[in-house]
Amino acid sequence: MPKWKRHYLSIPLALVLCSAPAARSDVRKVNDFDLGSRDRKVLFDLATTPGGDALSLVAKDTGDWELYRVSDWLSSKPTVERLILHGYFSKNDSRRNEKPLEQLSARIFVTSDGKYAVCVASAEWLKRVRGWAVGSATSDDIISTVDLSTFKVVATTQTEDMNLFEFHSVDVDAEGRIRVGSLAFNGKVEHGRFVSSGEPQHAAFIRLRIPSLEAGPRCAYDWIEDSPGKRHPETTPDNKCNEALTSTTLGDYLRDEEPHFKPRAKVCENNSSEFCKVPEEEFTVDGKFGVGLRSEGHDNIFGSWVFTSETLIVFSGSRAVDVGEIEEPTNDSFKEKVVSREGRDFLLTIQSGTHLTVYELRD
Repeated sequence: MPKWKRHYLSIPLALVLCSAPAARSDVRKVNDFDLGSRDRKVLFDLATTPGGDALSLVAKDTGDWELYRVSDWLSSKPTVERLILHGYFSKNDSRRNEKPLEQLSARIFVTSDGKYAVCVASAEWLKRVRGWAVGSATSDDIISTVDLSTFKVVATTQTEDMNLFEFHSVDVDAEGRIRVGSLAFNGKVEHGRFVSSGEPQHAAFIRLRIPSLEAGPRCAYDWIEDSPGKRHPETTPDNKCNEALTSTTLGDYLRDEEPHFKPRAKVCENNSSEFCKVPEEEFTVDGKFGVGLRSEGHDNIFGSWVFTSETLIVFSGSRAVDVGEIEEPTNDSFKEKVVSREGRDFLLTIQSGTHLTVYELRD
């Protein structure tokens, strides 16, 4: 079956706001409403525009995915718009080239000027025998651009026929173009562990213009390993990287693909707060508040990870202390974003892609 939903093996938990008594007033729920029909554990993604609107891209097994836009989410009657994205992956895509669907993802990006949203559905099919991967994977992406002034689709494209390698990635680069990247598998799996071939790893990308999705030349290159953890790209004879990149070198363009260590915020130095223990965090634009996710769980009898609790930790940057916790359900899908609006800071959380809760963060 297609992985349209995020699966959990735990008892349902109600969404509650909890924190130390002295800090309860710092995190206050100010709104709570549905954008549309609710489908628990559904696959979705959340983004916000520079103006503070919330965008939720929700997968549907019919292939008609939904994009919601929420404006005026502080009012008693928020404005909710829904756009249908036809022709996306459906339950009929559970197999391709005799391979079962291995994974499915949804991503949404907003251009820096706030004019367009980029909706991305990515799928990967892979054959397995007794749990082991057999043969190569098949990948495909469906990409749409949406004009946020009219809330209509401008263009849609698919990447299957772009002559890319088997593993895809889609993002928006620093120059405001969509980059469809790809990597070839350059090794094998032995006893559940990846063993590199020792050869250069083939890679290629194609850049798409926003909003037309016009495709540029295919830039092909190899990743050359210099030492463990350090590598550099070299173009291949059939590359068109100079045409694809007009204002920078390949090495500089790909620099953001390299692993980067994100240093902890200075406010977390010698700080034992729960927020400073979580691996990833997000701060409001003004730096007054941070939000991080604390996940706890264990392996089940089949060796799969089971979440027993997922808690959003709210942190005051000025006081360097935790000011609240929001317990999210482990039996549902959810996303969160911090937003600054009209000089105030907020935390938006969405469950099932269509149930929005708004919290105000105050010192």
